[in-house]
Amino acid sequence: MRKDLTHCIILFLLLAQQVHAQTSPFRFDHYTIKDGLSQSQAYSIFQDSFGYIWIGTQDGLNRFDGNEFRVFKNDPFDSTTLTHNWVWTVQEDNEGNIWAGTFQGLCKYIRKENRFIQYYHKLHDSTSISGNRPNYILKDKKGRLWISSWGSGLNLYHPETNTFTSFKNDPDNLQSISDNAVRTLFCDSRGTIWIGTWNGGLNRVIEDEKGIRFQRFNAQREYGFEGGNRITSIAEDKHGNLWIGSYEAGVVIYDRTQNRFTTVPDFAQNDVNKIICDNKGNMWIGTNSGLYFFDSQSKRFQQYQHNPANPFGISSNAIYALMEDRTGIVWASGSGLDLYDPHKNVFQLFQNKQGDPKSLSQDMTWSFCEDDEKNIWIGSESGPINVYNPQTKTFRQVTVSDNSGNIASNIYKMVYHDGIFWIASFNAGLVRYEKYTGKSKFYRGAHNSALGKITMINELMLDDDKTLWIGTNENGLLHYDPQTDKVIQYQSDPNNEHSLGANFINSIYKDNKGNIWIGFWGGGMGMFDKRSQKFTNYRYDRKNENGLSDQVVISITQQNDSIYWICTHSGLNKLNINTGKFTHFFEKDGLANNVVYEMLPDAQGNYWISSNGGISRFNPETYIFKNYTEEDGLQSNEFNSNAALKSSSGELYFGGVNGFNAFRPDNIQENTAPPPLILQGYTIFDKFYQPQQSIELDHSNNYITFSFTALEFSAPDKVKYSYMLEGFDDAWIEAGSKREAHYTNLDPGHYTFRVKASNADGYWTDPGIATTLTIHPPFWKTWWFTALVIIISVAIMYAIHRYRLEQSLKVERLRNKIASDLHDEVGSSLTRISIYSDLVRNGAEETENKNYLKGISDLSREVVTTMSDIVWSIDNRYDTMDALILRMKDFATELLQARNIAFDFQASGVDSKKVLDPVWKQNLYLIFKEAINNIVKHAQATEVKVVLSFDRGVFSLSISDNGKGIPLNGSPKGHGLRNMKRRAEALEGEFTLENTSGTTILIMAPKR
Repeated sequence: MRKDLTHCIILFLLLAQQVHAQTSPFRFDHYTIKDGLSQSQAYSIFQDSFGYIWIGTQDGLNRFDGNEFRVFKNDPFDSTTLTHNWVWTVQEDNEGNIWAGTFQGLCKYIRKENRFIQYYHKLHDSTSISGNRPNYILKDKKGRLWISSWGSGLNLYHPETNTFTSFKNDPDNLQSISDNAVRTLFCDSRGTIWIGTWNGGLNRVIEDEKGIRFQRFNAQREYGFEGGNRITSIAEDKHGNLWIGSYEAGVVIYDRTQNRFTTVPDFAQNDVNKIICDNKGNMWIGTNSGLYFFDSQSKRFQQYQHNPANPFGISSNAIYALMEDRTGIVWASGSGLDLYDPHKNVFQLFQNKQGDPKSLSQDMTWSFCEDDEKNIWIGSESGPINVYNPQTKTFRQVTVSDNSGNIASNIYKMVYHDGIFWIASFNAGLVRYEKYTGKSKFYRGAHNSALGKITMINELMLDDDKTLWIGTNENGLLHYDPQTDKVIQYQSDPNNEHSLGANFINSIYKDNKGNIWIGFWGGGMGMFDKRSQKFTNYRYDRKNENGLSDQVVISITQQNDSIYWICTHSGLNKLNINTGKFTHFFEKDGLANNVVYEMLPDAQGNYWISSNGGISRFNPETYIFKNYTEEDGLQSNEFNSNAALKSSSGELYFGGVNGFNAFRPDNIQENTAPPPLILQGYTIFDKFYQPQQSIELDHSNNYITFSFTALEFSAPDKVKYSYMLEGFDDAWIEAGSKREAHYTNLDPGHYTFRVKASNADGYWTDPGIATTLTIHPPFWKTWWFTALVIIISVAIMYAIHRYRLEQSLKVERLRNKIASDLHDEVGSSLTRISIYSDLVRNGAEETENKNYLKGISDLSREVVTTMSDIVWSIDNRYDTMDALILRMKDFATELLQARNIAFDFQASGVDSKKVLDPVWKQNLYLIFKEAINNIVKHAQATEVKVVLSFDRGVFSLSISDNGKGIPLNGSPKGHGLRNMKRRAEALEGEFTLENTSGTTILIMAPKR
């Protein structure tokens, strides 16, 4: 390790002037306030255990999931919010809660409850935090939180008691912390805690049985430290050395084994803000003058500075925060967030850099050609040819011109052999250029064949016999032999089906049998047989589904003896020359874009295809496409025809409208790790709830929306989702990039909601995440309610049965009563009538006959009255209280008025419509009738008063007269009182009789 460190330091010194020498330029993506970030300057970037990215800014705490920012802000009148909007530091504790240090106080975000707990310094509480400016929070390897408070020292948090232990500078104690203004904290791989202060240099925490104390390294050269007092950042490299950022000494490396500090050259004072080491051992240094990258393999620094002309450069030279997430993406805070994704940087990007003569001179790239030194010659729209050295990754320019002032530009194609370049120019025709002598020959205007007249050449192909096949813009196909200087021109003849298919030629390709294939602009494609000198043409015919898909053919590639691939303006075509049939591939089949230009094979048998939608990797056996776009590091989604090359080293080059890309297919590995997936919560009737493993809802809350997201930051737009509600959905629902699932009118029951996600390479989370959902039924659909209904129904049915039985019994009793009455009263009267009739018939004396006849008359009337009463009592039309009262009045009035007895009838609290039980009605009426008859026969009264009332559930009937009274034992000739008592008992009532100033009969019974 000592040798590595010494070698590293020597390299620093030697390469101090090479800081700006660039290898492959890094591509940075950006997030700004336009994307939802609350404020452009971030002082802290942190990834929690769930995978969320937390960003502390000057205006709020941001949580980012790859798709959207959720911003937490302070409400000065709500103690459950952030303590202040200026957030300096963010950290997570062992419980998954997020701690944030702000400009005014410390706070803890309770994730499950979606609220903050605020912590402030309390003047007379030594267990509170030492100050209200917490500017750095560190979790050590024991899971403890160390919190610095600017100007107030260091704090150790004790979760079991929710208290803090404070450590402050003591001038009389050299083992106390050297300064109360702590700028940064760091826990190394050994678990040692390092403290960078603003005025007291570096401190190391020593913790043993004696407690906690501090070892100082400061500008007073204690322990050999020469880094100054203002420490801004600390990081550890893969060798265990500490990289220390200082505002007085730039960058200092500390070798703990030898207690030796070494300053790294070329870092200015007051410049270093943040240092981190990535998972490959590379060092990243954020400064006020750009971002520095130290490659641990090449031992070289690379500096990135803001360039307004470069949309993929860093957004600001002031870098305050750096963080590498779990997927290897490096986050930097500039003017917003800058992301370096190593997965996107596998496509080397080369573009023009203003002011850099060693960069690509022009972005519009038309063609590539490799020379014998493995340099890549690049033709562009205008200007000189660029020569790219893959070893040094630098460019030089070559201008091809002659003594007559001709300059070759708009170079569509170049071919090279034995030191000679043949150049197809769109403004200078055919040009021959000698690489080593710089001599050139322009054929336009200098050759006595068609070559001397042609300005626009699109394509060149060098045949095995060193002759050239030349494709022109409007003049057909030329075959030129440089040895004999002979030119043969082939042109389209509409009268000859075996002539050239069209005069505008896009591409020329030679197959493994030596046949020449030509792609036309407007004529499909043709195959030229050199032996027969005939063309076989394949044209577009919309009626032929097995034919060529477009009349514009851009390039042709042979796979084997029978299979050819054709790039057109309307998709990719596969031709089987044995059958003559074409198979088509379009965007709907996975192709990036239907306008496809060039295709190059790799060592694994895949094809890489450029288009107007990026680059597609295509497996010709499985027909599976994997598409890459500008988001993956491509120069643009739009590429150019002819601008493709597979170099001798296997590197692929594709050019387009904004530079070119170079890459090795072997370096582009699929990401087999699915993205972490999170259920963010659920919404019921526009109210959002935090996620739960089990959700229980009332039947009225059966409208639910589940929200979920994959925490993917490399290619969040390429994440696909699929979900299913078990118990409702029969199969998985393909949601595309949609991150919500809506369900309405769910029936009561038990469900399981499942969701899974795939990354950009199609690898799915397995089994995904799940949460159970229970929708409780309404009470009328519960088992206990069903049981209760059954019980009640049975009870009602039984009650109805009992009621019907009771009614039957009542009817039976009524029948028995009627029969009894008929037997007792009517039968008795009829018997007496029969006896009187026999006496009259047997010839009794006249006086006796008159008495017998009178008895017969009286008894007949009694029978009629009795029969009327019986019929009335069983007629349900007269079962109401109103009918009873009316009959009572009629009877009493008729009988009493005939005797000149005054009659007063009163009724109170009576429901005239109430339906009465027939037996009850009959008994009451007969009591009344018996009482009136007794008054008429025996009382010698002049006044009768009847009061009928209902009060508090009790019925009462009072019958009073002013006569001489009735013997309590009743009439010696009848059974009136006894009958009234018997009938009162049938009413379940009481019968009383009083002889005071007349007679009062009172019947009281429960209300029926």
